[in-house]
Amino acid sequence: MIHRYVLQRFLRRLWTGVGLLFMVLALPSTSFGQPASVSSLLDRAEQTGADLELMRTVADRASNSGLSPAATAELLEPAVALAERDLPASPILNKALEGLSKRVPPNRMSSVLQQLRNRTEQAGQLVSTWLQKNEVRAMVGADQDAPSKRGRADLIASVADAQQQKVSPEAIEAFLNQLPATTERRPVSLSDVSVAVGVLPDLPSNGDSPAAAQQLLAAALDAGYDSESMRQLPAAIERAGRQTQRPTAAIAKGAAQAISWGTPADNVLRNLFRGVPAAGPPAQTGQGNQGQNAPPGNGPPDDPPGGGSGGGGGGR
Repeated sequence: MIHRYVLQRFLRRLWTGVGLLFMVLALPSTSFGQPASVSSLLDRAEQTGADLELMRTVADRASNSGLSPAATAELLEPAVALAERDLPASPILNKALEGLSKRVPPNRMSSVLQQLRNRTEQAGQLVSTWLQKNEVRAMVGADQDAPSKRGRADLIASVADAQQQKVSPEAIEAFLNQLPATTERRPVSLSDVSVAVGVLPDLPSNGDSPAAAQQLLAAALDAGYDSESMRQLPAAIERAGRQTQRPTAAIAKGAAQAISWGTPADNVLRNLFRGVPAAGPPAQTGQGNQGQNAPPGNGPPDDPPGGGSGGGGGGR
């Protein structure tokens, strides 16, 4: 009798254990700490509207490079996590492709991609908070409840990249916060703002005088500079500094003043590349504001590198 009782208890415990085992096996791998599979990550990415083709390219390149499925999933996971939070994932995927092309070890790539994910999440929080401000909504113009998704993604990516290049979040936030008060043109697109943020780390004056760099970019945004003209400003300021031996902060302030006077972008850039400092507002003629910001007798030089024909003073 006792043996039968013991046997029954043993069988009950056995079947309970078997049932628990089947329940655990039925759970997805991520439920108990295992990495998601490549296919499940691609499925999740498709639901977010992320660039599935780019993600598949990363997966194929990783496989062709000899990475295991688990290592490939580690490359994709940060991008999927960003996409699920409505944050730009393409920069992290492009970084993965860059690492694969350079044969960077998978563990190093994963570390870099995780850092980029963290910076992108911080940038997303900064941009989201900034876009909630009434004065910012009035400046960017577009749909007040849904700013351009592409422009927002570009701005988040630019903020994350600027942080990577050692521009502090506080400096970026200060630059963004001053734009509604320092720009009169409306609207100022988020794409234009993202270009300005992307240029900020490259300006020679940014290190020793962030205020001068921010003033220059705000003036360029207000004047309607196109992206190519804004991207030429760092090289032009650096060239003018070498030729004149003047502090780049002073040159940036002079250029900002010339822009605010309405000097066309082409003229400002040409003068900077020639080392000609801002001398005064454009001359007034019968045809309107056609003067050039160069000393009398000096004809305009050749186009600066890149041949930009930016807006500035004359619109886009």
